[in-house]
Amino acid sequence: MTAADTGIPSGDPGQPAADTGRDGLLAGIRAHREEFEAAGERSEQLRTLPPDTVETLRGLGVFWLKTPADLGGAPLNPIEFCDVIEELAYADASTAWTAMIGAGCGGLASGWLPEAGARRVFAPDRPLPVVAGQLQPRGTGRPVPDGYVVTGRWSFASGIMHASWLIGALRAPAAPAATAAQSAPDGERIVVFLLPKDEAEVIDNWHVAGLQGTGSMDFRVDERFVPAEMTYELGAPAVRGGELFRLGMPAFVSNEVPPFCIGIARRALADTAALAGHTTRWAGGPKLSERAVFLKELGRAEVKIKAARLAHRDAVEEVWATARAGTVPPESQQLAITTASVFAVETCAEVISDLFRYGGGRVLSLSSPMQRHLRNALAARQHIAVSEEFYEAAGRLRIEAATGPG
Repeated sequence: MTAADTGIPSGDPGQPAADTGRDGLLAGIRAHREEFEAAGERSEQLRTLPPDTVETLRGLGVFWLKTPADLGGAPLNPIEFCDVIEELAYADASTAWTAMIGAGCGGLASGWLPEAGARRVFAPDRPLPVVAGQLQPRGTGRPVPDGYVVTGRWSFASGIMHASWLIGALRAPAAPAATAAQSAPDGERIVVFLLPKDEAEVIDNWHVAGLQGTGSMDFRVDERFVPAEMTYELGAPAVRGGELFRLGMPAFVSNEVPPFCIGIARRALADTAALAGHTTRWAGGPKLSERAVFLKELGRAEVKIKAARLAHRDAVEEVWATARAGTVPPESQQLAITTASVFAVETCAEVISDLFRYGGGRVLSLSSPMQRHLRNALAARQHIAVSEEFYEAAGRLRIEAATGPG
């Protein structure tokens, strides 16, 4: 698929709006809610976000909410970012996911690239770029003078059709001064790289059951030179951006998928309540709103969503307080925010699944928003950032605290 196939421009027109603070963004999202809602079905047909919706997001500036101000961004603190993603997800999942990934990838590029590389991507004489990609080390980098020769294939590059830069990770031979935090278990280094999208092959393979409208296609790079200024070692401290980038990893990206799922769950709750007054399981039967078991489920669902939200927000506030105090959050806090993220996402997916079954056969229709809520929540639960392995790590840490290592 090419830009011409979808009508998506290959350049980067548009700059963020002047009012990109939290309150201004929330007002802007609500003002465009009908547009975002309409984009849901259109994006699933296109398998990527419609061009006009992308332009609306550009105008709101949401792709640069994790980009330092000195590179042209309008960064929000991590709690305010949660508010924005949750509000977008309440309107439409594809819109929210695309904005969320764009902001996160832009933040990874802008906060960690060396100065020369950052100024190349975020050039002051060009519109701000959109970055797509992921940090799983699915490629290799052969060291050469002044850089690497990169080969590999990367999946799940959400928003790639409207991006102009791609971010990925590769395995490279260990350097003499490599640290454990920067090296893979076999001693190799994990290096993050950026390159222009037109230097990669976009693979049109996004045929999926959930998050259909996010354009999360693969890209391939074959023997492409990437200069050292366009790379950094995963695990290295950020080189700019202040308090926000002092969060470190994974805290820096742990305020993305959870608020996304919370927004979907809130919308599913609202949509189910709206159905309740005229939905019956059989002709002449009681309406959902008249069934005690459903009313119990509805009330319990609302509390579960609030609990998931509070658990996650509490962990976000804790790491943010540490970063603002001048310290990178320690491993225990990093683990706490990842487990809170897993809990929030799995709880929201369970809530939506429970609500879905009360809708009967009508919610199976592709015209029903409930089937889209369910598919998108289950797809989000598959994200590597909310793997249940984080629970295992938390359990291991708890045992070590009680008994000592080994």
